[in-house]
Amino acid sequence: MINLLAVDIGTIVPPPNIPNPGGDPSSFVAGIIRGGIQFLLITAFIVALIWTIFAGFRFVFSGGDEKSVSGAWSQIYWGLIGMVVVVGSFAIIKLIEVFFKVNILSGGFLLPQR
Repeated sequence: MINLLAVDIGTIVPPPNIPNPGGDPSSFVAGIIRGGIQFLLITAFIVALIWTIFAGFRFVFSGGDEKSVSGAWSQIYWGLIGMVVVVGSFAIIKLIEVFFKVNILSGGFLLPQR
């Protein structure tokens, strides 16, 4: 028979066969958010770079056709704009880190708690 008075109500205890990673759960979630931001920044920059490289090939192989050259220049323009946006968003995150003295991408990012 379980003594109900001895059970701490409100405390969740995992079963003994479940491994406990330890640490603060909010740091785990903050790590996922930090990793997601880093992944998005890196992926967006790589996509914009590949977009610009393919636009360069499109420009080189246009054969002098004005419509193809114009489309290639447009694609180069938008690829460079994309890279500027990604670098700008990285700079904004770094500015937030400096002004508010938080570490978002540098590590140690924690979620606000009550």
